[in-house]
Amino acid sequence: MRIPITCHGTADPVETRATGLVNIDDIAFTGAGDTLLAAINADNEVALVRPDGSHTTVLTAADGLENPTSLAVRGTTVYIANGAYSTNNDPNLLAARIRTGE
Repeated sequence: MRIPITCHGTADPVETRATGLVNIDDIAFTGAGDTLLAAINADNEVALVRPDGSHTTVLTAADGLENPTSLAVRGTTVYIANGAYSTNNDPNLLAARIRTGE
């Protein structure tokens, strides 16, 4: 979702920017324009969401995700906290390099 702010400090109508992403627990901007990462808790995924609303899964359980709960970006690294709610095994902090292609 996007909420534009007018020059008078009031909100314009909410705009839907991306669809098809469910169970998002957290988002973090990558620093590359309006591109962001979304932690999708129940599916054990992190998605890269572009300004046009298109999105790609960039990390999965195969990369070590276990119910990702929060994201933090510093430079070209994203840190993902994994709660491991479903597996009850190995809650951890995973670090990954960001490459947005922009």
